[in-house]
Amino acid sequence: MSEQIYDEQIAPKLLELARICNTHGMPFLATVEYAPGDYGTTADMPADRSLPMDWAYVAARSRGNADTLIMHMMRQAEERGHGSICLKMLGVAVAPAASGVEVEG
Repeated sequence: MSEQIYDEQIAPKLLELARICNTHGMPFLATVEYAPGDYGTTADMPADRSLPMDWAYVAARSRGNADTLIMHMMRQAEERGHGSICLKMLGVAVAPAASGVEVEG
């Protein structure tokens, strides 16, 4: 019953909100757990989204798989840079590799 409520009542409203956000150039992300372990996610994520928004999107899509989330975070941090102590401890450079900036650690 919960999935039907999500599909019929909630998802269409979330899609409407996503379209409004898209019109104004804002990323949109909403995840609903309609039953334990069962999720519905509505997202409109432009390519130029911020790193935290990207990570939130991947977290929502990972379905609780920490490895999926962490590996994605590491890849994105390598490309875009980061300020995470934990990622630095995992060996991910703070500055993006393409930046040419050397960071002492």
